[in-house]
Amino acid sequence: MFICPKCHNSITLPVCSCGYSVPNFNGIWQLSDAPDTVKTGDGDLYIGYEEIGEAYSGNRKYIIEEADSLTAGEIAELCGKGVFLDLACGDGCLTLPCAKSGIKIIAGDISNKMLEILKERADHLNISLDNVTLCRINALNIPLADESVDTVVANSVLHLISNPQKVLDEIRRVLKTGGAFVCLDDAPGGQDDEAEDNFLYFEIVNNLYNKYWELLGRKGIYPKKYSWRFDREAACGKLFASRETRVIRHWGRYETKLSDGFLPRFLCRGFSDQTDVPKEAHEAVTELLMKDFRGRYGEDFDSLAYIGRYSDILITVYRK
Repeated sequence: MFICPKCHNSITLPVCSCGYSVPNFNGIWQLSDAPDTVKTGDGDLYIGYEEIGEAYSGNRKYIIEEADSLTAGEIAELCGKGVFLDLACGDGCLTLPCAKSGIKIIAGDISNKMLEILKERADHLNISLDNVTLCRINALNIPLADESVDTVVANSVLHLISNPQKVLDEIRRVLKTGGAFVCLDDAPGGQDDEAEDNFLYFEIVNNLYNKYWELLGRKGIYPKKYSWRFDREAACGKLFASRETRVIRHWGRYETKLSDGFLPRFLCRGFSDQTDVPKEAHEAVTELLMKDFRGRYGEDFDSLAYIGRYSDILITVYRK
């Protein structure tokens, strides 16, 4: 079901009939030699998380969120005994709970670092990856045969690619007839207003981020967001035969400390508009900021938590 990176014909891993042997790096099949990130040029642009992988999930990378477990159950039901492609799988937030259900999974990402973190999380959580094939792949050119998978999720990636239509075309190509492209969103109106409880949290986050860019601006360094918008509904409406929605109810409140979520990601240049900031400048500025904010808000200011209410999960299923 895989496509050889050299001759572009079907291949049964690891060796193609053309003689090419697909490299395997720490259990990850290297099915693409595309750059991790392309920010300039006349071609397709995209952002990968190779450089910020360790910071992506903050201090919560060993936690499987309840929302992901609930979503995994829906995906497993949709997939049945077929093959699930978790495209741009990242650190495995969906791959891991889906793996526990026993379904066959292809977990693909442009970043080896993110795939390594997925493996680390699986090991820490004692989740078997026997039913998971880990692949370094480019979503713009998915190395899978036509009509080879039953279900695809491409969560939190389409906005990081300048040509999302090309990715959607690839998703449709690899899906079997009747297969499902699954999109995940927060259900509208599912979260109440916690502004009063979180006033100080937002004050600190906003002040920290604004001061960060103010200080970097004095050095001639300015934020540049890499994000592209498109009309998913319109695009998918033209590509797929049908559309259905369902809502997963998700109750309860949660708390996330600055030290567990925002802060470690921020301090490790884990946000996309930080990717162009030189490491030396970043470290010098954040060292000053942390000293200033500990003096202003207290030594333990990073223990302050965001208090929220879980949103229901809206699942949109497009059928080929």
